Amino acid sequence: MTPETSIRHVPPPEAARDRRRAWLSLLLYPVAFVLAFVIGEGLATALGQEPGEEVAWYVPVLAGVPAVLVFVVPGLLALHYGRRAIRGGDPGGLAPFVVGAVVAVAFVGANLFGFLAQVLL
Repeated sequence: MTPETSIRHVPPPEAARDRRRAWLSLLLYPVAFVLAFVIGEGLATALGQEPGEEVAWYVPVLAGVPAVLVFVVPGLLALHYGRRAIRGGDPGGLAPFVVGAVVAVAFVGANLFGFLAQVLL
C-alpha cells in the first residue's frame, strides 16, 4: 500500500497579501455608498434641483457621474488586487474579483436604468 498524500497549494506571500487587500477593499463599499449619495445629492442641490420638481436631463448626469465614479472605486480596487493575486498564484483572488465586478456593474446598471427611465418617461 502507498500512503495517501495530500498536496496543499500554498500561495506565495505576495499573492496572499493581494487577496486580503482585494477582500478588504470590498469593505469600502458602505463608505463609498454614503460618499456617492452625499456627492450626488449635493451636486443636484447645487445645480438647483428641488425635491419633487421636474428636472432637466443634465442635472442627473452632472450629479450622477461623479457619484457613480466614487462608488465604483472599491470594486476597481478589488478587481486590481484580485487580478494580481490570481496572476501571483493565488486562485482565491477570483472571488473578490467577481464580487467587486458584480456589485459595481449592478450599481452602474441600476443608476443608468433610473436615469433612462427618468429621461424617457
